[in-house]
Amino acid sequence: TGQEITLPLAQEVLKNILDHEDKVVTIEIIQKFVSDYYNLKSAELKSRNNSKSVARPRQVAMYLCKALTHASLPEIGRSFGGKHHSTVIHSIRKIEELRKLDGDFNTLINNFLEGFR
Repeated sequence: TGQEITLPLAQEVLKNILDHEDKVVTIEIIQKFVSDYYNLKSAELKSRNNSKSVARPRQVAMYLCKALTHASLPEIGRSFGGKHHSTVIHSIRKIEELRKLDGDFNTLINNFLEGFR
């Protein structure tokens, strides 16, 4: 969206999604957060669309699901339109690689993670 993602901004966005008393993070909550942030519909994250504008947010969401939930790789894949667990592994590795190469992207992901915790 072009707006710098700071920890306060991530927390502000997340407070509308997470109930402060019950901070159980689910795949659905992560999908909603990521789709809202990237101006997508949740259904697009579950679609077969592999354009970069959809694939990268989907990879981010899968990465966050692995980091923040107890869901298995196959369960995460099923929640994203029946993706194979190997697709989830690829997504996680891709985001890990991007975090190492791009400091701004790493900050974005760190702020997302902190906002959920």
